[in-house]
Order: sequence, then structure tokens, then C-alpha cells
Amino acid sequence: MKDYRLPVRADGKKTFNKIVETGTRLFSKLGYYGASINEIIEESGIATGTFYLYFNDKRALYLYLIDLYGKEITKAIQKGIRGAKNRYEEEKLGIRAFLIYAHENPISYRIFWEAMYVDGDVFKDYYQNFSRRYIKGLRRGVNSGEIYDDTDLETISYILMGISNFVGLQVLFNENADEKYIDFLTDEVMKFLEKGMFRK
Repeated sequence: MKDYRLPVRADGKKTFNKIVETGTRLFSKLGYYGASINEIIEESGIATGTFYLYFNDKRALYLYLIDLYGKEITKAIQKGIRGAKNRYEEEKLGIRAFLIYAHENPISYRIFWEAMYVDGDVFKDYYQNFSRRYIKGLRRGVNSGEIYDDTDLETISYILMGISNFVGLQVLFNENADEKYIDFLTDEVMKFLEKGMFRK
């Protein structure tokens, strides 16, 4: 059972979104342990009881953000890979979509990675579930003959998630990053995946 409740009415949605926006900003600025419920309530401009209509506690708000960003990332990738003709294109377009999302939503990094200390099980579940979905796509690549059939797909899924996450940091660290830069990084990643790093 989730510790947050989604609003039904339009005025409730407006208030709910205000709490979420304020919580996101304060968690990003102060971290989970640095931001307090009282600060979130005060800066949201709501009554104390209103906060608890939607969230049991601060942790519930934080876990809602994990759910939110996870769904947004999945949606962005699914949209990005639409029209891919094979597994190679699907991988390339998926990486590009993730990097664009990271560029447009840098706060998501802080929220996700601090989750490892806020609720380790939620952090673990998120990446294990992402890995399972990744494996399904990789298996299609094996079945089509695009991917070697002697590799452990779970390990490959984590390698690919690691590449995307850390190249995403490369995007965030570059103040001049734009879609052209993201296209360059995506091409570099795919060149590495296709040709490998070591000379044979």
C-alpha cells in the first residue's frame, strides 16, 4: 500500500502539484534529510493538514517523486524508440532519449541517487525492474541474431544502465550541452558498443 494519495478534484490537483514542486526544489537544494516537512508546508503556502491529505510523511512525498521520475523516464524512452527498425536502433534511440531526459531534468539524478540512503529497497527495486525490462529487449536482439548469444543478459543490462547513467552525468557537467552534443555522445556510445574498446 502506497503512503500517498492522488487527488481527484481540479483544486486538489493544483495543491498536490504545488506540494510536489516545492518538495522537489527543497530535496534538490537541501537533500532529503536537510529538508523538513514544515519547510515544505510553509513554502507551499498550505495548511499542515492539507499536506497529510496526500502524503503520510516526508518519505511518502520522496517515494512519490521516485515513482514519478521512473514513469517519466520510461515514457520518454518508449517515445524515443518508437519507429526503431532493429535492436541496434532501439538501443541508440533509447540512450539518446535518456540523455535528453537527464539534460532536461537534472534534479532527477539527485532524487534517484539519494534514494539509496532514504529507502534502499525502493532504490534496488527500481533498478532491478529496469533491468528486467531491459533484458526483454536484449533477448529480442539475441533471437534476431543482432546480439551474441553467449552473454549474460542481466549483466549486460546493468552495464548499459551504467553507461547511460554516467554519460548522463557527462551531459549535466557540460554547461553548454545541447542536442547536438547529446547526438555526439550517443554516437560515441554506440561506436563503443559496436566495435568494443580493445584491439583484437
